Amino acid sequence: MIFRILILSLGAFVWQVTEILPIGLLTDIAHGLNVSESQIGLLVTGYAWLVALTAIPLTIACSGVDRRILVAALMALVGSVNLLSALTPNYTVMALLRVALALGHGVFWSILSSLAVRLAPQLPIARVTGMAFTGVAVAFAGGIPLASAIGHWAGWRAAFSLTGVLGVGVLAGVLVLLPPMPGVRRHIDIRHLLRQPVLRYIAILTACAVTAHFTAYTYIVPLLKKLVLAPDAQIPLMLLVFGGAGVIGNWIGGRLPFSAGRTVGLSLVGLVLSYGLLVGSTYATSAIWLVLALWGIIAALINLAMQSYALELAPNQHEAAASFCVTGFNAGIGTGALVGGLVLPAGGAFAIIGTGVVLACIAMAVLRAKPA
Repeated sequence: MIFRILILSLGAFVWQVTEILPIGLLTDIAHGLNVSESQIGLLVTGYAWLVALTAIPLTIACSGVDRRILVAALMALVGSVNLLSALTPNYTVMALLRVALALGHGVFWSILSSLAVRLAPQLPIARVTGMAFTGVAVAFAGGIPLASAIGHWAGWRAAFSLTGVLGVGVLAGVLVLLPPMPGVRRHIDIRHLLRQPVLRYIAILTACAVTAHFTAYTYIVPLLKKLVLAPDAQIPLMLLVFGGAGVIGNWIGGRLPFSAGRTVGLSLVGLVLSYGLLVGSTYATSAIWLVLALWGIIAALINLAMQSYALELAPNQHEAAASFCVTGFNAGIGTGALVGGLVLPAGGAFAIIGTGVVLACIAMAVLRAKPA
């Protein structure tokens, strides 16, 4: 059982690194394809919004496919597209490859948590979800910094190649370790799902919480440079502290004695506290390391708690709930990046943190408005 969950976690690792990789290699890819950095940034924003739009309908369309076959197909997709991205001759081809990835991305994350629960039904939902999502925390902690370092050292194409090879390796593990798990064909009208208050609530709450986080996190590097005058040489280590703390947060989240809903609430309070301490670190710059560790733990808790909460709210519709959560999550990534991008040049670092606090408070209000 542990090895089956582990292979899912490795798949999550590959997909998470793949999604964020262009951010760490933004300048290198732009130079390599002879386009502007903003055009490469559009690959990330467009990816997130496309996932948000397609996660629900594509998950429904794949509902009848055996889960072992579906996960294998998704790993084949992410592995092959990363390998092809390493060979891409121009921006247009890269954009088309990212579109193909986005179509698979929403399906993978929509089935991950419910699949983990099916593989380990004897474990609490929060714990087994935490095990499956460990790959996400490890991706932020080490995978993305390592891929970026490889990209800067050996070229961005090498980073994509390595990620592609790892995806193919996970594909082999899926075929060997996962048992056949028949899907259940569902003829569901999307409009019927959208009319269900609990599913709309899951998407809206997730979008609000993730927007509050990504408004600042998307611009964490300029924030560190402006608030604590962090030198370029320290930035990778700071990001490593943030990501490493996320691994701890993921472990904690799977073992908290609270309901997932309460964990979401505590995470949002922790996010506001993190932002407050981030401002305070301008007066005590050495404290930034502890602040980043706290923020990293909170970020992991938000991610894990939202997934677990979605499953708790819709115990008979795990995949539908997860797909609405994925939709909200990616909508939040895109909205947070957009909001932060507008606020930062207009108001500076303190404005973007203040905006994050306001958005976190809005998310708390949404949390309290749970449908009966």
